[in-house]
Amino acid sequence: MITRLILLLVFISSVFTACHQSKNEKKSIVQESNSEIRYAKGFRIQHFDNYTQIIVRSPWDSTQNLENYILVDRNKPVPANLPLGTLVKVPVKKVALCSAVHAGMWELLGHVDQIIAVCEPQYMNFPYIQKGVASGRVINLGMYTAINIEKLMAAAPDILVVSPFENSVDDRFKNVGIVVAKDASYLEASPLGRSEWIKFEAAFSGEERKADSIFSAIESRYLEVCKMVEATKSRPTVFIEKKYGDTWYISGGDSYIGRFLKDAGATYLWADLKNTGSIPLAFEKVYEKAVNADFWLIKYNDVQGDLTYDKLKEEYELYSNFKAFKSENVFGMNSAKTPFYEKGTMEPDVVLADYTAIFHPEIMLDYKPKYYFKIK
Repeated sequence: MITRLILLLVFISSVFTACHQSKNEKKSIVQESNSEIRYAKGFRIQHFDNYTQIIVRSPWDSTQNLENYILVDRNKPVPANLPLGTLVKVPVKKVALCSAVHAGMWELLGHVDQIIAVCEPQYMNFPYIQKGVASGRVINLGMYTAINIEKLMAAAPDILVVSPFENSVDDRFKNVGIVVAKDASYLEASPLGRSEWIKFEAAFSGEERKADSIFSAIESRYLEVCKMVEATKSRPTVFIEKKYGDTWYISGGDSYIGRFLKDAGATYLWADLKNTGSIPLAFEKVYEKAVNADFWLIKYNDVQGDLTYDKLKEEYELYSNFKAFKSENVFGMNSAKTPFYEKGTMEPDVVLADYTAIFHPEIMLDYKPKYYFKIK
């Protein structure tokens, strides 16, 4: 009887110890910290004991995740019992990029030398990339919509960074062993939200602290301009872009450009259009609403020269009927001469300062614009 009692006590003790150990082991596995993401809505980063998880949310279905990345230290054995997801050994050593925006982020992180392949290099105004393509050090993958898979496989990047589109076929690269890192920064509704995706890129490069520092400085400068704008009383009206063919694409009020214009102290004429993308409108619809607007902003690409009032009128006679045209308050950004698409995403404070100088020159005395200039 005593023997049975002793065995029972040993069993209970062992069960208690096992349970206690199990709880401790579980605690060590789930111990985590989250990277602080203040503005971006499309991703989150969670740090566990022996791996990092990045979840990219679907921009088209809020109930779904677009990707789940599991990042592990490339210098250590792959941990056991990892959650399901796309395994990536970090820091990555070789990167292929499909966008100038992403190239700008990797340059800021100090790892432009890890870019070994790019799409459409003619649109990437980076000396390292241009010289690299010319020498063959950086592989030209061709158009993003028709990537040369043979060249991509030959480059053998650790990750291929893409801007995902709904119903895209980027997953085809998984079949040839290429990890597709889906950077959806272009779908963010705020300028700072777009810039904060540098933290996504940094998780793969091992530069998260540097990314935090870079973004904090951007945020501080951006909010400083916002604070200056708050003291102003006037809110001039503005409309953007011009028609292509028979269609004029208008950005919604909840888009990043809508947020830019609001933060710069302007009244965007389509601020009540509650969408983050653009909608196509006929010229007549735009004209009806914008004919008396105070300012007109246009992005364009012209290697031959800058946009002028004569060129605008020659392009479409009715442009000259806009008040902004008559009062010579049209400002243009020529992406052939300024690195707007390469660096503008990571310089929202500079873009905001450009806009603010247009709408409120009285608070931006002696300011020299970088992207937007008054056309002549």
